[in-house]
Amino acid sequence: MLQWPGIDVLGVPFGWTRGEGNWTAVSAAIARQEPVEVIQEVGCTLWQETLPANHPLILEWPEDLKTPKARVWISAIQRQFAPDSQFPKVQWHPRVLWVGVGCGRGISRRVVETAIAQVCQSHHFAQGAIAGIATLDIKADEVGLLELCQGRHWPLKTFPSELLKSVTVPTPSKGVAQKIGTPSVAEAAAIVAAQGWTSSEETPYSLLVPKQIVRLEGEPGVVTVAIAQAEREYIEREGKR
Repeated sequence: MLQWPGIDVLGVPFGWTRGEGNWTAVSAAIARQEPVEVIQEVGCTLWQETLPANHPLILEWPEDLKTPKARVWISAIQRQFAPDSQFPKVQWHPRVLWVGVGCGRGISRRVVETAIAQVCQSHHFAQGAIAGIATLDIKADEVGLLELCQGRHWPLKTFPSELLKSVTVPTPSKGVAQKIGTPSVAEAAAIVAAQGWTSSEETPYSLLVPKQIVRLEGEPGVVTVAIAQAEREYIEREGKR
């Protein structure tokens, strides 16, 4: 018998979000000791060191091995599984995506939340992989952002314009720079949050989605959204968000 907590709790210690899939069927395949392919694209790999000797998980698939009986994805991507598929699959989403947000005063939670959902969907990212929101420090008291972060249990990271203006971004704006002192908010904030910068030191950035401008029909306000990927997943600490 396999002495292991189970695939359905694998990501819990790392703060991963459990995604869609046939968890019962994949768990059953593992229990039967059938070969199960694991494809990990992001997130901590320490869990691999705690696997029991007789585990059936295949972390590097040999070319001469037969077709796996199930598959586990560990990824920031939202994969769509056919409901009638006979090949069971599941997905874990490590929280590695930092969403940079730029917005005007008085923006509503609904507008920001919808904008983020639209950008994630169009780029095939799982919202479960979102680590948190990043923006300019003068937005630290923006009600719509605070309501969103509290409701979704996302941390809100804010940064001064002096830091953001030092970040190289693909779509800087002179107009924005004249108004708030930095040519970029969404892109720069996403990059800084993902890299954990505390200074303007230059490092390569991991911007996955450049600035997207989103407007909702019938709703006031415009939101800019950008997404960057961190090397390590965000793990929420109790009492801190």
